This record gives sequence, structure tokens and C-alpha cells, in this order.
Amino acid sequence: MSDYKRFVSYIYGYNQGEKGENTGFVKVNARGGECKIWVHVKGFYAHRQKPYRVYIFTQRKERLEGQYLGELESRNGALEWNGVTDTDSLMGGFSLDESRGIYIEGENRVFAAEWDDYPVDVDRFEPLERSARQADVEKNSEKDMGESQEVMQAAQVQMPVRERAVQSGREQAGTSAPADPRRKQWEYLASRFPAVRYQDGDGGILSGIRLGNRELSRIPRDKWGLGNNSFLLHGFYQHHHLLLIRRETDTQVGYYIGVPGIYNEKEQMLASMFGFEEFKVMKGPDGGGENFGYWCRLLK
Repeated sequence: MSDYKRFVSYIYGYNQGEKGENTGFVKVNARGGECKIWVHVKGFYAHRQKPYRVYIFTQRKERLEGQYLGELESRNGALEWNGVTDTDSLMGGFSLDESRGIYIEGENRVFAAEWDDYPVDVDRFEPLERSARQADVEKNSEKDMGESQEVMQAAQVQMPVRERAVQSGREQAGTSAPADPRRKQWEYLASRFPAVRYQDGDGGILSGIRLGNRELSRIPRDKWGLGNNSFLLHGFYQHHHLLLIRRETDTQVGYYIGVPGIYNEKEQMLASMFGFEEFKVMKGPDGGGENFGYWCRLLK
């Protein structure tokens, strides 16, 4: 990792899992192995409220695991927390490079910030201590049932529930799973970055991993063949992210790089010149109107 990092992310309130209004910010400043974090949530005036707990979280398989930082303190009508920890081991947990954002809970309220301002699936959040206890319970239960080997295999596969159902259906029908040459690379990324799932009109399962500046800096350039494609670079600099897409059907698995953009005939002509011949409308966290989507190119 680089020796110096500094960034600000905005904190939003969440109601029943839906992202609401901006309520504050978190500032991160890392230098020389030392990481300073300042959390500020505005609009609080009560003096007898119960403590709000703040966590820094990372992506682990299907969970967002939170490392406890501390309790927010009431200061000048706001709630704040600031502290200093090791950049490579935040409060004894994962590193800053592995972190994805901040999670705050208290008095039946939830707030969260994602480093790239991406919506947080707060329903998947678990404190690290709770995750560890749950893992122990599951491990002991599975051992008693004589199924530990199957569980280990399932954990290694790391498939979404829907994909496992598709795989089971293939086995019952006596058909083999399609070749998946980039499976290990995808699982590596999916275990570290949030994945959004869609289903296309042809019944294929689409999983997308959004790659901003922080994510791209952590991916070996020779693994995905991003190259110096001018159309790709233009889309990235304009929208500040790309989308890695995994599409699985009953017969094949394909991987695509998606460049964000707006569909029109002029863009279609330009995109096809650089190998991006298919446009997919993605209605999800990146939604920017009916014509917003991704110009896609198959990765080989």
C-alpha cells in the first residue's frame, strides 16, 4: 500500500435498509503506518441518549464484518469519534486497504458511509465478535452432523444462493457445470468488494463488482486485461468507476468489463470501434436514468 492516504466520505442515515439523507462525514488520514479517523454525525442535541457504537467494516463473503472502533461522544450538538490506530491493523483487525466504510448503530438508528459513496447493504452487517461466535456455532453443529467437509467446500466455492440452486439443478439433471476459467479471480474480488446481482432478459445470472480508483489500484493489471483502451479510459474518467460482470447460464459462464455511459447511436458506434458491442441497462445502485448502463466487452 502507499505510504500516504487521505480521503473524506459522507455518512447517510438508513431506514429499513434504504439510504437516506446525508448526516455527516468521516475523514481518514493515513501516513507512516498510522491511521487517524474522525467521525462526525450532525443533528444530535439529546444529552441522555444511549451510546452510539461505530465500526469500520470490510467485505467477507456474504457479510459486511465490522471492527469495533468505539462509542460516539456528544460534542456541540453532534456526535463524534476520533482515534488513531495502525494502518495495517485497524484496532487489531483488518487493514485500511481491506476496509470498505463506516457503520454506526444506536437507539434503533443506523448510519453508514462507503468510501466511494456506494449504498451500503446494512442488513448484511455483523460485528466481528458476533461473526466469530456464529462461525463457532455453525462449525460445531456441522461437525456433530458429520457434514464439515461439505461445508468447507461450500465456503470455498462462495457462490450466491441462487447460483447454488442453479448448480444443484444441473446435477439432478445429469448435466455438468460450464467451464469457468476465471472463477478463482472472481472469488478473490467478490470476497473483498461488494457485488450487486441482477438477472437479464435471457434468464442469465449477472453479478457486477463496481471498481473505483481504490479497487483498481488493488487489482493486478495483468489479471483482467484492462489495457489502455481509449473508450474504457474515457468512461472511467467521466464516471469514476468500471463494472466487472459475471454472467452465468445453464451452458456457459462469461466475464465482461463494463464501461458506464448513456446509450445513443453516436456512443454505440464509438463503443463498437473499441470492442464494446453490447449495452446493458443496469437498474440498481448505479441507476442514472433509463438510458444509463454499461457498454460491455467479453474478457477472454
